[in-house]
Order: sequence, then structure tokens, then C-alpha cells
Amino acid sequence: MSNAPKHPAKSTLAGFTQDFYLGLAIVVFGALLLLWIIPAQVNDAGSFGLPPSLAPKALAWVMIICGAVIAVQNLRATPGGRDLVLSEVVFLGACLLAVGLTLVIMGLAGQAFDRPNAGFMVGAPLGLIAFTFLHSRTPVWAYAFNAIVAPVVIIAAFWWGLELPLP
Repeated sequence: MSNAPKHPAKSTLAGFTQDFYLGLAIVVFGALLLLWIIPAQVNDAGSFGLPPSLAPKALAWVMIICGAVIAVQNLRATPGGRDLVLSEVVFLGACLLAVGLTLVIMGLAGQAFDRPNAGFMVGAPLGLIAFTFLHSRTPVWAYAFNAIVAPVVIIAAFWWGLELPLP
């Protein structure tokens, strides 16, 4: 009798598991946020004290670090590793597309109303609705909650709690 597992794990591209590629995707998206999206969306000119880009940049760095940790932990395919599943790759792509479209809408709305905060109040609810839809098929009240209450709480936390105006 052999000690080999009955169903050995199949390796994916170049022998790496799905978690390795997920970690790389998080690192790439965090780098895009840090180097391109945040500078294009947040104006630090004329800010006093902490710049408005501080929180987004800190979160982008956390994404890069966490993604790198995930990728490094999964450098080698392990017998218990999972294969890269097309439906999960499509889901990740849809989430990234939702973030990208949310940021574009925020920029366009901010320019249209000539107020950057208006961009957040238009783009954030639409983005939260998209994420609610992507992650679960929930009741209508959950969509309304995510579209109205969550942005108001975020704005209140930044403006009054952290005394940082949202970009």
C-alpha cells in the first residue's frame, strides 16, 4: 500500500496554487492604487495637517503587504492546494471592475458638481450596491442600507472622528 493521497492536488499555471495568484493580484491592485489611482483622485494641494490621501495610501500599503504575504506563503504548490477556478477569476475581475468604475464615477461626479465630496456621495453608493450584488443576493433593504447609511457613516467618521475631509 502506498501512502500517496487518493486525489493529489492538480497544479495550476507554473505549478502555483490559486492563493499565489490571488496574492499577486492584490499586490498589483494595491500598487495601482498607490501609484496611479490615488494620486489621480486625491488632491493633497493646500491641505493642512494630515493630507487627505493619508488613509487611502495607508490602506493601499496594507493591501500590498498582505498580498505579498499571501503570495510568499504559496510559492510552492502544496498537496492540499486548490486549483485556479475560472469562476473565481471572473469574480475577482468583476470586483476589480466595480472598484474601477466606482472611482471613475466618483471623479466624473466630482467634476460635474465641482465638489470632490459630491463624487463620493454619488460613486460610493453605486459601488456598494455593486459589491452587495456580487457577494450575495440580499434583500432590497440591504442594498438601501449599503447605498445610504454606509457612505454617511464613512463621511462622519472621517470628517468628525478623524477631522480629515474626504477627497
